[in-house]
Amino acid sequence: MRSEHLPWHRIANYLFGGLFFFTIGYWLKNNIIIFHDKVVISWQESTYLSVALPIWGVNVTAAVLFLYTLLLILPNVQVLQQRARHAVIFCIMLGTCVLPLHAILNTPRFNAVDILTNGYSLILYSIGIALCFRGLLSSPPAFIQRIGSRIVQWIRNMSTQIFLLCSVVGTALICSAISLYLFDGVTGSYDGCVYMFQARLFSHGMLTAQLPPEPHFFENNLVILSDKWYTQFPPGYPVILALGVLIGVPWLVNPILAALTIAGIYLIANELYGKNIAKLSALLTCTSSFFLFMSSEFLSHSSTLFFITAAFLSFVWMVKKKRPRLAAIACGTALGCALLCRPYTTAWVCVCLGIAAIGMRKHLEIRHILIGAVPLIAAGVAFLAYNAATTGHPLLFGYIALHGKEHLPGFHQDPWMEQPHTIAQGIKYLLGNLNGLNYYLFEWPIPSLFFIALYLAFGKKETWDWILVGWLSTLFIGQVFYFFNEFDFGPRFVYETLPAVILLTSKGIVLSTKHLAAWLKTPPYAHARSAICLILIGFFLFAMLFNMPKTVKSYHRAYTEDVTIQKYLEKNNIEKALVFVRNKRAYRIHYPFNAPFAKPHIYATDRGSENIKLAEKFPNYRYFIADEDNTVEEFTLNEPNKAER
Repeated sequence: MRSEHLPWHRIANYLFGGLFFFTIGYWLKNNIIIFHDKVVISWQESTYLSVALPIWGVNVTAAVLFLYTLLLILPNVQVLQQRARHAVIFCIMLGTCVLPLHAILNTPRFNAVDILTNGYSLILYSIGIALCFRGLLSSPPAFIQRIGSRIVQWIRNMSTQIFLLCSVVGTALICSAISLYLFDGVTGSYDGCVYMFQARLFSHGMLTAQLPPEPHFFENNLVILSDKWYTQFPPGYPVILALGVLIGVPWLVNPILAALTIAGIYLIANELYGKNIAKLSALLTCTSSFFLFMSSEFLSHSSTLFFITAAFLSFVWMVKKKRPRLAAIACGTALGCALLCRPYTTAWVCVCLGIAAIGMRKHLEIRHILIGAVPLIAAGVAFLAYNAATTGHPLLFGYIALHGKEHLPGFHQDPWMEQPHTIAQGIKYLLGNLNGLNYYLFEWPIPSLFFIALYLAFGKKETWDWILVGWLSTLFIGQVFYFFNEFDFGPRFVYETLPAVILLTSKGIVLSTKHLAAWLKTPPYAHARSAICLILIGFFLFAMLFNMPKTVKSYHRAYTEDVTIQKYLEKNNIEKALVFVRNKRAYRIHYPFNAPFAKPHIYATDRGSENIKLAEKFPNYRYFIADEDNTVEEFTLNEPNKAER
């Protein structure tokens, strides 16, 4: 089928129109906010130069633009008429992922203000790309086709060993560089600091520390100070992090787990869909900013993602009869490790795998399932033993011991808000997480979930595809029941859906390549594949040049706080120091150094005139005050006024 050549002036009009929508999308992204049920477009952040529009009207307009984008992609009206039902499904799914529908629910605690408005700019970007796509693909230059074809062939011809080695090592290096140069190699997030505190305890062979004198100087929202001193978190991830503490490179733990996860995603894709989709899936994961940034901090999601990926890969091997007994043991062990890291997330993954096992019952043997259950049960027993050693009761988890039973998942009074957690609030979190994943996953100028919606609407689904959809669905549904949700490095509470998202995206890309020739009357499949390849490269370059730098700045501002005080003490060879820290962020960053207590330095929160009480408990220490700018100044017990400043 030959391509449809257009006059040069029509091509120029398409390109000019695409540039126009790109400009408008970029401008709106920086000049639009959502306030309650209004969309406010403000010029130069001035109240005198602003327009407030009802959000329902803006969403209707955005839905019309969605349809216009679809018409640009499918100019053959006959094709659209034949697939009208599929087109409607596609628009509904993508609209749910893009439009800030949860803002209309008017329930407390928005997920993230910027995510509420990014969807509109993505729609305008998509129109711009569709226009440019029509203009360029109608008469593609030969050299562009050759470039795309050579890139595709180079990747396809690369040996599996070399490709995996480059992907794994490259991911580890990128995440390590981010961890060192963006986050300074230290914990920046609130949870990460507490994980590091527990990891330092474990590295010294301690489950808990003795209660310090004057405990109120060491209070932390995530730390338990009762008869013992420990954290609310499960033991799994701190044990892994403790290995990094022992060898002096805790910042390297999550990058290594990320690299191993890449290998796991490749192997899953290779088992289910073949080598080509496996390579595409690995490349997509390597270019996912959500994956890279999350794997560079000190949160437990990276370890949970690795173990869940390993469990799913082992489940696939069980179904395909590849050493099923060993695969069953590996699956149960991986799920057990994930349970010790993030039990709530793992429980929903077990629901997904349980339903999948029922659907695949003809391919599984009950004895293998029972064999796999043994290490999972053993991990559960180990968890209960850890609870008994810390909270004093096997069924009392640290999180509940610290915050109370009202913090359990379910629809009840939100313990941190005046209003109860309702189904509407849960649905809001689900929609907000979809919006966040849609933006943060790749940070493309189009919705990141575009190809998934395309595949689910137009593609022919296999059994494994539905299992991947189940993986996505169970984790998203799980967050409906949980009253708390926030965006740290993106929608982190659904981070463990990443392998399913990547694999379905790969399937959608392959589907778009197959149908491109028929839908757009372009040259054969090879040319369509080259076009898709160059488009994806363009998406990545756009994300890297325009979106990721902004993300890096926001992360640097929110999560970076150098351990300046610790460096000062080491530089001046101070052996024992009691430091009263006034900067809350600096106190959070230095908190892990309190484990094990009094070896060698102690970091306490500044309490003004009460500081002397704690200082008197440590007569052999030197005393310091760290100001808001982390300037360290020494004082003595004879200088109480200096300690109170």
